[in-house]
Amino acid sequence: MKRLFYILILLPFFTFSQAQKKYPTLLWKITGKDLKKPSYLYGTMHVSSRLAYHLSEQFFEALKSVDVVGLETNPGDWLINMEKTGELDQANQIVASNNYRKDFYRSTFMASFPDKRVLQGILSYDPDIINGLLYRHNRSKENFEENTYIDLFIYQSASKLNKQLISLEDFAASEIKARLSALPDNELNEETDSENSSNFYFNSQKIEDAYRDGNLDVLDSLSKKTSSKNTQKYLINDRNVFFVNTIDSVLRTKSLFSGVGAAHLPGEDGVIELLRKKGYTVEPVFPKNTKKSDATRDELDIMVKPVTFQKQFLGDSSMAMNLPGKLTQIVNFETIKYYIYADMTNGSFYTIAKLKHFGPLFNVSISQMMQKVDSLLFENIPGKIILKKEITSNNGLKGFEVVNKTRRGDEQHYQIFFNDLEMIMIKLGGKQGYATGSESKQFFNSIQFFPKGQNTVDFTPKTKGFTVKVPANYNYTKNSTASSKGLIEDLYAYNNIQKQFYGIKHAVYNDFEYLEEDTFELNLFSKNILKNYDFSQDISRELVKEQSLPCIKFKAKNKTGSNFYGKLFIKGIHYYLAYFICEKESSFNNDFFTSFKLTDFEFINPIKTITDNDYHFKVKDEVTVNASSKFNEAYAKEYEAAKVKKEKNTGDYDYHSSNKSYYSPSSNEYVNITYEKYNDYDYRDIHEIEQSINTSIKNTTGLLITNRSTSNKDGIFSYKCTLKDTATSRVMDVKIYFKNGIMQEIIAPYDSVIGLKGWTKDFMESFIPQDTVIGKNIFENKFKNLLNDLCSNDTVVRQRANSSLLNSLSMNKVYIDEFIKFIGSKNLSLVSEDSRAQLFVNGGTMSNNKIIEPYKLLYKQYTDSFYMQLCMLKGLAYLKTPASFAAFNSLILSETPLVGEVSIVSDVFAVLHDSLELCKNFFPGMMVLTKYDEYKDAVYTLMSELVNKKIITSAAYLAQKDNILADANLALKRYNPASNKSSGEYSEYDYLDKSIKELAESIQQSLDGFTNNNLFKGSAYLKGLETFNRSPLVNYAIILSPFYKTDEKTKQFFTKLSKLKTQSIAMPVAINLLKSNIVINDTLTNFYSKNKFTRAYFYTELEKEKLTEKFDKKYLTQMSLIESVLTAQTQLSNIYSYDKDKGKKDSLLFIKELDAKNKYQKGKIYVYRIIKSKADDERWSVAFVPESKSGISSNVQVINSGYYIDKTKTETENYNEILDYFNLTYRKRAVTAAGY
Repeated sequence: MKRLFYILILLPFFTFSQAQKKYPTLLWKITGKDLKKPSYLYGTMHVSSRLAYHLSEQFFEALKSVDVVGLETNPGDWLINMEKTGELDQANQIVASNNYRKDFYRSTFMASFPDKRVLQGILSYDPDIINGLLYRHNRSKENFEENTYIDLFIYQSASKLNKQLISLEDFAASEIKARLSALPDNELNEETDSENSSNFYFNSQKIEDAYRDGNLDVLDSLSKKTSSKNTQKYLINDRNVFFVNTIDSVLRTKSLFSGVGAAHLPGEDGVIELLRKKGYTVEPVFPKNTKKSDATRDELDIMVKPVTFQKQFLGDSSMAMNLPGKLTQIVNFETIKYYIYADMTNGSFYTIAKLKHFGPLFNVSISQMMQKVDSLLFENIPGKIILKKEITSNNGLKGFEVVNKTRRGDEQHYQIFFNDLEMIMIKLGGKQGYATGSESKQFFNSIQFFPKGQNTVDFTPKTKGFTVKVPANYNYTKNSTASSKGLIEDLYAYNNIQKQFYGIKHAVYNDFEYLEEDTFELNLFSKNILKNYDFSQDISRELVKEQSLPCIKFKAKNKTGSNFYGKLFIKGIHYYLAYFICEKESSFNNDFFTSFKLTDFEFINPIKTITDNDYHFKVKDEVTVNASSKFNEAYAKEYEAAKVKKEKNTGDYDYHSSNKSYYSPSSNEYVNITYEKYNDYDYRDIHEIEQSINTSIKNTTGLLITNRSTSNKDGIFSYKCTLKDTATSRVMDVKIYFKNGIMQEIIAPYDSVIGLKGWTKDFMESFIPQDTVIGKNIFENKFKNLLNDLCSNDTVVRQRANSSLLNSLSMNKVYIDEFIKFIGSKNLSLVSEDSRAQLFVNGGTMSNNKIIEPYKLLYKQYTDSFYMQLCMLKGLAYLKTPASFAAFNSLILSETPLVGEVSIVSDVFAVLHDSLELCKNFFPGMMVLTKYDEYKDAVYTLMSELVNKKIITSAAYLAQKDNILADANLALKRYNPASNKSSGEYSEYDYLDKSIKELAESIQQSLDGFTNNNLFKGSAYLKGLETFNRSPLVNYAIILSPFYKTDEKTKQFFTKLSKLKTQSIAMPVAINLLKSNIVINDTLTNFYSKNKFTRAYFYTELEKEKLTEKFDKKYLTQMSLIESVLTAQTQLSNIYSYDKDKGKKDSLLFIKELDAKNKYQKGKIYVYRIIKSKADDERWSVAFVPESKSGISSNVQVINSGYYIDKTKTETENYNEILDYFNLTYRKRAVTAAGY
């Protein structure tokens, strides 16, 4: 209820002065037009602050004198109206969204006894909506507030005075206006006012002063200057028209007191002026506050209006009571239901909370449950408890009766009852002693519980889906909100004579990218279910087919000897768990299991053809028809009507994509729709689109494509297929449509045995792209149009073409002839520089040597633009043919573009590195470029790669050796680790203190360059390291190492280089020398072998070069390599922690080796205890090593470098936890981060 909580004006301070007030007061008298007696208009403030309670004698005289009292909306109808507009579902939707963050396999079928925090919350919780409806108290200012806000005080007073009460506007229409007012101005208007959006916060003193003085002129000025246009229009002006029309219609027959927010009264579009325009005389009534007005206010405040009680039943018919009004459900969680009725006239509220506790599942009796709650009453009942006693309900339920008094002096009255499965808390709250008065007695004395018999009944949900026989003492819950994943239905029943518990749980998982193996899910679910219910003895499982569906039958015992029997079925996206718990041994051949049958769903809503105007299609859908859906439909129409229709949105030409889902409320089956609108210049070859889609599907899902078909008729290209995978009964139906410039992809998962049925089948088969022209035909070559528009004299057209080329388009090979023709024409000069540059670069992606000769000609013409020359060179590099690389080499040597920026040159040369063989003939000729500073690093980096890969030999650059050596010595002389950053860079560890910073940088340097090393594949922090981050000094070392033995000056360079302590340079240099069969100091190899931070990396680099004999054998064990990897990873992880001792090095103690496997891997897990210098929570560091034929494997994968063990579990249980999560690796639906 946005307008109910809209606090008059949200405005900042500014100076305002006016010689004469036009609107000087809050109370106004309405006369004229032959009215028999005056009516009144009053400006309210929607708060309980005393500021709003400066009520005059005239105020009360006016209120008493009229026939009718009208407020913006009638508070007595608020709860019902909020239910109709769907606002009460919002809390449930928030909880439903949390399902996405839960572990599907662990939490979906979970049952748990409520812990202390849950019980405390139930006892102490009053929904925020109660304060919003009845009081609007601010805890920080409660000593300066009245019992309620002024609008409700007017309502209560009028009701107690037996006045007719009306709404001045329709609640739903008002809510629509409020929602429109909250939209950004630029969403509904062409023009925006940045000043409005910036002036949001206000000086509360100015607002209070203006209201206190009744100075509506100030409020009006503030409102107009600082409210957004949408707020002023929809929240103020449009609603003013509603108010005035209602006032006018009432005044024809009755006198009226109207109370609306003060911001609605002043201004040309305000209520006062609108009434005057209708012919009424509207005059200010200046206030006079006296003791009489205060006495009248107090008299009305304490007055209690008698209410009429009527019997009503709770939603599940388990109980009934007499109430003054309708109970409304505001919470419908998996284990909690909450109902409320607010008596707006007397300021009281009635609530009923039902909490599932599943006591029999966890061997908790009713008396034990009562003891737990009793122990929490003192701390969790607000204020002082003045009565507490045990009571018994009409049918023998035990419970407590509690009465308490809050700090405000208000009494609250509780009755809390307990049955085998639930706790039911009934509460009445009100002002002063209302909760123990006559109304309270009528209410609590009327409460009745209806016992259910011990007979067996057939149960079928309203939406069907399954049928089963259960004891009559059952409870059924269905998730009332849309949820694509998680528990949907929960049925449980209890026979308290035989101590037997029965349950059916129904969950869904709508997945549009992944299909999991049936046996994996069945086994994992059954394992987690037994673990959750604490049945760990005599476990047996059997995979079977029942009702033609994958099923697992499983049973077990617990420590008390009780028996668990369960069946779990997979039916497409649906998972059904049927379970039975009993004290005596039983079997799967009882009435419960044999009666359980899965059936088709039955729609509870009509199936209608609907039109989606956002994604442009028509389809048959299950349409919910209720007050909430009607409201949403009305809002959508209002929103569309409110939009300013522009001739052409500036972004309509460009590419955009979005995604949405449709679902069936009856079956919770979902269909996912992806919508893409292509750039107006884009093009796809219709003959290649099928292969393109196949490739895309395989890359994104990895699933098998079957039943593939395509068609092209009536302007629509369609692609249809079925996606499958091995060992799963689930499949996906995929349909893709191309029409003009849009693509629509719809995906629906379903069961392959049963096939597409029900809502999903209707939706998929009825989907039709709308007959609307959106965008340009994607299968029409529009490249010529793009080129023409790049030269257009129309600024808007040219801007669109430029933006499209730079941001959205790739080059198609069919463009080649048109491209060649254009770049050879005079029109090229009309294209902006950025677009020309992009054309030159993109030309190489068309994979055609035809561009080479035109590029050569243009290269010579652009001698005055080095940047354009570099773009042409980059285009040639992208072409990746011998001829294009030869042209690259020839052009860059004949006319070298000197741009003065290293990064630009490096960017061009980076394209060459994935085609090194084609660069073989670049040297020694390209060495001439090293005289230019911006080329030196790029050339030497490329050259070192060619030498390292043995593509060129030292003979190729023997003549340039001295020049290379001179450059190397100069680089060494200039090298300074401390200043090896540009002025704009800073260390990511600069915020640390000195000792920790040195440690961090030492580790980081030891790890530099590891991205190409299999050893560290699993280390997340290494993934961001760049491939080409090697120091220039290392490049020089690689290039010069062939001359180490034959040239003294080269040897001297290496001697000086060896004195550097930076390991990111020293170690690669040492390895390269060993690779060149050069003997180096044993001390250095021993250091790298011994040092825990370098050991593993050093060994794997030697292993790649087949030089492992150089590694110190004392440290060559599997455990030493693992310890090296974990030490580096653990210490680096500590640096990012908040541990005060994070600068201190941890040591590792090996504690366990475990056999481990997952979907794709088999090997061993190694567990180390992290030993810190001070006592703290124990942590483990864990690594995995896959099976290897050789004795020692360098493929060490870090599983977790800081696993906090669960001290409530044994060491073995913690080991099993690690193994369980490792087993879930590569299982996309599983959450593998718990405990990590």
